[in-house]
Amino acid sequence: MRGSLLRTLIKRQNLFPHHFDRREQHLVIASVVVGAVVWVVVHALKLSVHFVFEHVLDWAQQAATPLVILLPLVAGSLVTAFLASWRASNVYYRDESGRVHALNDIVGDGLERTIALYYTSEPALDRALYGVQGVRARWELPTFSLALRKFLATLATLGTGGSGGLEASVTLIGESLAVGLFKPRFHLLPHRLWVLRLWRWWRTLDPDELQTVQLSGVAAAVATLVGAPLAGAFFAVEAMYRRRPVIEKFIYALVAALTAFFLGRLFTPHAGPFLRVDQVIDPPAHWRYYLFLVTLAVLVALVDFYQRRLRNAMSNFFRSRVGLSWRRHVLGALLTGVIGLLAAWLTGEPLDLALGTGDRIVAEALGGQLTLQVAIVALIGKLLTTMSTITSGGSAGMLIPSIYLGSMVGVIVAQMGGYPAAMLVIPSITASLVSLINVPLTALLMTVEIFGVGYLLPALVVLLVTLLLSHPTSVYRTQRDRDESREILPGYTVRRIIAPPAWEGRTLRDLDLRARYDVNVIGYIAQREQTQQLVPHIPATQPLHTGDRLVVLGSNEAIGRLLADLLNAPRLQEEVIQEEA
Repeated sequence: MRGSLLRTLIKRQNLFPHHFDRREQHLVIASVVVGAVVWVVVHALKLSVHFVFEHVLDWAQQAATPLVILLPLVAGSLVTAFLASWRASNVYYRDESGRVHALNDIVGDGLERTIALYYTSEPALDRALYGVQGVRARWELPTFSLALRKFLATLATLGTGGSGGLEASVTLIGESLAVGLFKPRFHLLPHRLWVLRLWRWWRTLDPDELQTVQLSGVAAAVATLVGAPLAGAFFAVEAMYRRRPVIEKFIYALVAALTAFFLGRLFTPHAGPFLRVDQVIDPPAHWRYYLFLVTLAVLVALVDFYQRRLRNAMSNFFRSRVGLSWRRHVLGALLTGVIGLLAAWLTGEPLDLALGTGDRIVAEALGGQLTLQVAIVALIGKLLTTMSTITSGGSAGMLIPSIYLGSMVGVIVAQMGGYPAAMLVIPSITASLVSLINVPLTALLMTVEIFGVGYLLPALVVLLVTLLLSHPTSVYRTQRDRDESREILPGYTVRRIIAPPAWEGRTLRDLDLRARYDVNVIGYIAQREQTQQLVPHIPATQPLHTGDRLVVLGSNEAIGRLLADLLNAPRLQEEVIQEEA
């Protein structure tokens, strides 16, 4: 009787507010489940990396020579190279010029892969040509297997001494786990009516809902890593949407982040956030301190500038000079180890000064335990080891290294100004997250959430300066399309062109663009009153007029030849007349 009454009340939705519909109920429960599953896996990865790295470090320090650190580094690079080739798939990344690049799914920076996977379910011409769109486009790519391979590759890279952060890897793991929980696997479902009904309620066929759970997975992963749920949710939203406002998705990302955070507090109550200061000293309010803050922000922006140049140079070197994948991994590991050994020799510090994730060094920077010489060597050494690890294909990220680099700049400026280290290291962490990662809201919220509201004003000052100096850039390369050109597959572009005066009154049959340039006209843009409409077919006998906008498809080289002739309209007109004659 009671059960029947309860079911009736739920069915009539009397137990929930009317605005809290079935979709929202589903997304909240899904976010909680995603947060719990992601916390378990990411927490296990975090513990595993620290456990393995500490034992490798102890073994290397107790050996007859510290050069033995090269052995686990090379072994880890070979494991990563094997995982990169085993059941590998490609994730397509679109650069700032609209070109598409095929990236291996687990090597290098995982956040770029996460961003690319996040947008796979959105409508796109290349996926329409494949005949796979919406949630199916993401289902056809790996999920749980991708999370497992990324887990093992990150453990092999960072556990053996590679330099980098966990955040990029855990975002990809969180996204893959979240999607895997909703991926249809009908052959595994028992043939029971209640199971099918449960699955029908649980499944998601809407790309918008799929992106919500993807975002929840990323937020939960970052919240588990940094111990700050609000910053984790904002990081997920900022990384995926940049300047696009998304309030509804943020709510579900926050639900998953809070779930992961409270599970961490429940099972590891003494862990706390990874950035901690025993006693936070309130910053001073006089002008001299803020002058040093501006200096700090400028120096962090300079580090960001040289980091980008170094990353591009090393990426080009590994890509053009080292052909085989396993050779790139091994060479990068050896280079990382040599730089780490040199940094330790110059300072007398342990090998984790420039190797590993750098958590201990950041803690010592906040505690004022680093000298000026150690901070300078650590800044240069960590920059070089992280770039050699990531550009050679190691599985690591840039969030924690950016905090590390900013912390070293903070120590240097604090030594120059005679301030307690934490007073400038804390704002330098904000500056580095803004300049290197381009997540200003996350940087601001993380500073306040971890160190208190007293550092809100210093954080705002360095945030403003670094935004002005490096706002258009980001360590995670953009995927957004340019207006006139879009590469749909590696080497092939869809381009909108404007008909020149030489084409006035001529038809596509007259121009014969297919034979002359090896391109296809797949449509034109028609003006309809105050709006434009893409018409996917233009008759071969329809006369063209100056200013008509055509949509053409072809290889990058063919499109380039056509554009070159369009820039030289008189020459194009002469060629048309000669061919007609």
